[in-house]
This record gives sequence, structure tokens and C-alpha cells, in this order.
Amino acid sequence: MATLLNQNQLQAVAKLFDLLAEPTRLDILQNLKQMALSVGQIVQATHAKQSNISKQLGILHDSGLLKRERQGNQIFYSIADPMIFELCNLVCGKLRKDAESQLALIRSLGKQKL
Repeated sequence: MATLLNQNQLQAVAKLFDLLAEPTRLDILQNLKQMALSVGQIVQATHAKQSNISKQLGILHDSGLLKRERQGNQIFYSIADPMIFELCNLVCGKLRKDAESQLALIRSLGKQKL
């Protein structure tokens, strides 16, 4: 039997989902999946403004999802916990399943009209 979460745990889970609710942050995570990138490389990959990327990188770093390393005058960001991609895969799987169900429903309605 699954253990129920206490209020502190529920707040932590909600905070993580809130953190991932920002598309730019998801884009950053996606671009860092294969390798560490500098701020400039992330700006180029996401086509977002540097000020927004810097803000989002700070939020992701402060949350513990990213780590950073200074190399000369550049800062490189990388994924601190690859577990985040398991969570994203679960969410994407749910969205795919929902889309497939909707498509099957639309197809069945289309066949009924024939």
C-alpha cells in the first residue's frame, strides 16, 4: 500500500511541478540532456533572450536541477539529477496516450458518419 505524503512533501512535489511548468525551463533542460552548455550556447539553442535564459538558469540551479562550472570567463551548465528526464518521459507518455485516445475517438466518429 502506498504511503500518503505529508503536507511538506506535497508542497515539495507541487514546487517541482511548478518549476517544470515554464516552457523555457523545459527547453533548457532538453538542450542540456546530452552535454553541458555555456550560457551563450543555451541562448543560441533556445532562441530566447539572454536575460530570460540567465534568469531561468538561476531558478533551475537554485532548485538543484542544474549544476554549473566556471571555465575561464564562461559558465557551463549541466543536469544535476538525470531523474528529471524520467519524470518528463512519464508526462510525455501520458500526453501521447491521451492524444492516441482522442485520435481513436475522432476516427470512430468519422466512420459512424460514413
